[in-house]
Amino acid sequence: MTIDHAADPITAEVVRNALVATTHEMNNIIVRTAFNPLLFDTKDFGIAVISAEGELWAEDSGLTAFIGCMPAIVQTGLDKHGADHYRPGDVFIVNDPYLTGTHISDTTVYMPVHQGADLVAFVVVTAHWADVGGRTPGGWDMTSTEVYQEGLSFTHQRLVREGTPVEDMLELISANTRFPEIVRGDLDAQISACRAGVDRIRALCDRYGADGVVGAMRRTIAATSASVASQIAALPDGTYSQSIVMDYDGIDPDVRPEVCVQVTIEGDRIRVGFDGTSPTSQGSMNMTAIGTRSEVLSAVKGLMSPTDPTNAGHFRHVDVVLPPHSLVNPERPAGSDAFGFVGAAVMELVVNALAPVFPQTSRAGSYQLFGVYLLRVDPRHGDPFIMIDPLDGGHGAHASGDGSTAIFTLDGDTLNLPVEVMENRYPLRCLQYALSADSRGSGRHHGGYGLVRDYQVLEEGTVLKYANENTRNVLSKGVEGGLDGTPNQVILRPGQPDEVVLTDRGNEAGVLRPGDVVRTISGGGGGWGQAAG
Repeated sequence: MTIDHAADPITAEVVRNALVATTHEMNNIIVRTAFNPLLFDTKDFGIAVISAEGELWAEDSGLTAFIGCMPAIVQTGLDKHGADHYRPGDVFIVNDPYLTGTHISDTTVYMPVHQGADLVAFVVVTAHWADVGGRTPGGWDMTSTEVYQEGLSFTHQRLVREGTPVEDMLELISANTRFPEIVRGDLDAQISACRAGVDRIRALCDRYGADGVVGAMRRTIAATSASVASQIAALPDGTYSQSIVMDYDGIDPDVRPEVCVQVTIEGDRIRVGFDGTSPTSQGSMNMTAIGTRSEVLSAVKGLMSPTDPTNAGHFRHVDVVLPPHSLVNPERPAGSDAFGFVGAAVMELVVNALAPVFPQTSRAGSYQLFGVYLLRVDPRHGDPFIMIDPLDGGHGAHASGDGSTAIFTLDGDTLNLPVEVMENRYPLRCLQYALSADSRGSGRHHGGYGLVRDYQVLEEGTVLKYANENTRNVLSKGVEGGLDGTPNQVILRPGQPDEVVLTDRGNEAGVLRPGDVVRTISGGGGGWGQAAG
């Protein structure tokens, strides 16, 4: 007897979970084989299985901003090359922000999955590289004015052709990055994870047939889509708006861009628009269309079905309308290296706008994206190194309790770098790692705490960079009478006569001296409800 897997709910569920397990295994390979702690400890990466048509089948826990980007990345590759271009054993690379949705440091490696001659799926790993060249070591150049300044751009080139490495491409990468050993090691980890994913999906096809796997996922996606449609239809129709003014555009301190969001529920669809959002920034805080859509989709999915394994069905009833030539939809070659500030704002605004209709899963505002770079490029002072630490902070409170502490913004699973790893790998010492007692917004329920972390520089030639935004107008808004959380802050040489409080968005803060201390204080979450008494 032949089983029609597309009509068999048990097989569909087995296939769905097998694909999720595949992404888990790929995740473990990255953690075990990557060279950079930013990947193996901080986990600044995303993993997905995508259909041959570019639809999301499965993804693993990772940076939330990548969820909606990875299917679109494959779609841009299919648009460029066509399905026949992909051969068994090929490996492709892409990091152009207008093809990936984030910034040029987030480099995607992906492979096609074939069963015989048939293209069945793609496996994808997006990971933040230690360096891609450009003006600023490690990326996140907040003053770049065009994408060409931000680093080496890949637009769906082959790294491996039918199992044979393209050595010219690999040499090009090594020659254009400041830390080639780390970058090549991370690249090899991405390729290894993809190869494992290909093997697992082929095995699944051997068991159920390629048509069976495809049919099972079509059934799963259709069922998910129907469930989401029914959930939306049960919500009250209406339009809900939020906006936020940013600190400045990275070039002119007098220019303060604004992000405006309108969320409309009508029938079984949600439409998100951005009327009133500022034009494209002359600096690099723009977020390309793919990334903006991903933030919106992630926010809506998180509100509606936060624990459900994600697939394309979660997104079919959400429309995103983006004004052209805007902060959320720039045109090439506008810079996007500091995209994450707008990305965090988009997610927070969508969540806050929908608070009235999702009282159980919505929350107050969370802290803005925040991170510190300590690095050395000049070998005259010692071995080059780069330490990138995206800093956790406080999440917003909610109707059921206090906000979470030590959560990465954008609701992802990115972690702080362990002190032991930092001190073992870099000429740095951590003098303090503690809760920031006064950071959380108060209310009936308090926001989560921000964190205090002190880095002491031990050797010559170390440069400080930091990434900060919304210090004047925080994202961590309190709701229902709750108070706002505090903004992020960087203090150089705290408590010393030459102490400097770095309050603006900044970028490079110059070369530090041995013994200098950098104190980072991440923001707390907003409070929920009027405090008793």
